[in-house]
Amino acid sequence: MKYKLKAIYSGGQTGADYAGLVAARDLGIPTGGTAPKGWRICNFDGTDGTNPSLADFGLVEHESREYKPRTIQNVKDSDGTVWFGYQFSPGGILTIGTCKRLRKPVIINPLSDELLNWLTENDIKILNVSGNRLSKDNPTIYNDVYTRLVETFS
Repeated sequence: MKYKLKAIYSGGQTGADYAGLVAARDLGIPTGGTAPKGWRICNFDGTDGTNPSLADFGLVEHESREYKPRTIQNVKDSDGTVWFGYQFSPGGILTIGTCKRLRKPVIINPLSDELLNWLTENDIKILNVSGNRLSKDNPTIYNDVYTRLVETFS
């Protein structure tokens, strides 16, 4: 049985989220999701920033500028979530906990074949790609996630 992926969603944060969007675009997979109001993101140095180009990926703005409501919305709007990075970060705890609370499938740091099998087993059509942001603690997260997704879906 083959996976039936129709779209990749994310919250647009730098790092894992954005890598999911760019990889999907480069592979011809439709994208979407919800970002905080004002297209809020966190810059590499931890300061607040914005990325209005997230609209080009089909994201919509949440009514809140906070990250938590956007995270919950993306879990709700997807069939399952893949988490990349340190799962015990505040974002990891929120994302994975929301998946469990809503009884949505979640997989953490999968290899390509594990992700493909999980997509098939859980009949995932809309995949929420989430994970740690780009920072001095995670300087390679964007490249790591981008590479993993391109390997998985090529």
